[in-house]
Amino acid sequence: MKRLLLIVLTLLSLQTLRAGGPDGFPIIADVMHTDLYDATRFRDIHKAGFNACMCWCRTPEKMQAALYHANVHGMKVIMYSDMIVDQPEKVVPLIKGHEALWQYHLADEPTMKRWDRLNKLQARIKKIDPKAQCYINLLPNSSKEVLKAIGLNNYPDYLREFSKIEQPQISYDYYPVLKNGKQGPKWYSILDDIRNESLRTGKPFWAYILCVPHLIYPKPTLGHLRLQCYINLAYGAQGILYFSYSTPAPNAHADFHDGPLLRNGKLSKTYKVVRKMNAELKPVASLFWKSQVTGIEHRKCEDGEVVVSHFKKGDKYYTCYVNKSAVNDVTVSLRASNHIMRIRKDLSTEAVKTRYKLSAGDILIMRDK
Repeated sequence: MKRLLLIVLTLLSLQTLRAGGPDGFPIIADVMHTDLYDATRFRDIHKAGFNACMCWCRTPEKMQAALYHANVHGMKVIMYSDMIVDQPEKVVPLIKGHEALWQYHLADEPTMKRWDRLNKLQARIKKIDPKAQCYINLLPNSSKEVLKAIGLNNYPDYLREFSKIEQPQISYDYYPVLKNGKQGPKWYSILDDIRNESLRTGKPFWAYILCVPHLIYPKPTLGHLRLQCYINLAYGAQGILYFSYSTPAPNAHADFHDGPLLRNGKLSKTYKVVRKMNAELKPVASLFWKSQVTGIEHRKCEDGEVVVSHFKKGDKYYTCYVNKSAVNDVTVSLRASNHIMRIRKDLSTEAVKTRYKLSAGDILIMRDK
């Protein structure tokens, strides 16, 4: 039966030409290693508001099944497999050209020592699939130990060296929301470095957000997800990835639990929070999609702080305010003006008020008339 399924799905893949990424702003579910690649899982991923997924498959049969079920729901796939990394000549011909295939995942958080090997791997894949796009996710600059492991003295140099590898985007992960509402101290400096490299190279950047609790990271609330999504959008992110849609097995380093998809195959309460976030995020992200951030500032308010981002899309100019707290409200005071209007999160418009209360991590968007 498995052999028949592989033959049928291989024929399907050969009958379609691979398109690019998803329509609009990429909202990507990192599904990690799981055997739950079936019609039900992909239906649930789609219902949760994702238009792409990162699949970690152990066999060609699982790769084919993931591509097939993703395509049923119009989703794109970033495909990882040890077999792609170790035996691209054997595996890539089985999936190249599939309509749902978007990118080949080559590495997660590589150090400088792997650069040459990754370059050679990408060249091997492109020889088999000339239209291939490849994906690498970078380490964050989270500690001196990380910089030592990277093999460089500073994070911008790491980003510049990475940019020598042909990649369509810059992807990074850093999870700022800690237990008790505290935040990781280096998030904004990392965002500055990522944004600067994106501007220098012209490559868009993608950002991971956290939705699976473990170690010092709490169960995500809507405020936690809002903060991560909207701050990254304010800095110019052109893709959001969720780690991890499926709950990884606990290991010696992390006690993963309560991700959207549990290890027993059931959906958790976190799934509902993620689905609500994505329903809100989709129209907001469409406003930032292919926009140009022209300036960022951090502004103190009477009861907190906000990130203020100025951006342009087409011939329209916008300003957004994002509450920097994952747990507390903040009040934004504005001058009355007849020259701006408020853009609500459903993209409808209204007249501007002089005071707004923003809940944890929330966003306020204005546009010049």
